[in-house]
Amino acid sequence: MEKEYEEIGKINVGILKRFFSIRTDRLIIIKERIEHINERHNNDYNLYGRLIPEIIENPHYILKDIMNKNTVLYLKTIKELNLQIVVKLQTESNVNKANSVITFWHMRKRSYEQIVKKNEKIFEKTRQK
Repeated sequence: MEKEYEEIGKINVGILKRFFSIRTDRLIIIKERIEHINERHNNDYNLYGRLIPEIIENPHYILKDIMNKNTVLYLKTIKELNLQIVVKLQTESNVNKANSVITFWHMRKRSYEQIVKKNEKIFEKTRQK
């Protein structure tokens, strides 16, 4: 029997626990969400999905989503490609559940900058000089 989800990796609970009562560091993506991303966002999962662990482990920004409860936005620019991952956090005490990628896509620089400006910053990577 094929799994209905893929394990993506682990998120940094230490950063998020100041804002959320997060219960686990597990991060998954459900197969239906992969289909959604490929259908609605120009095949972005197939093109860039391999970058998700890097974005989660080393984001430029983690933002508190102002539109959705217990949801965060991970943003990172990789070689001029602006990427965003929306993650629904697991805040319930059910230990079998995990944090889940809701959607993922690349975006124009202006949209990326507007999202950073509009949402509350949980984490911002300091620039190396």
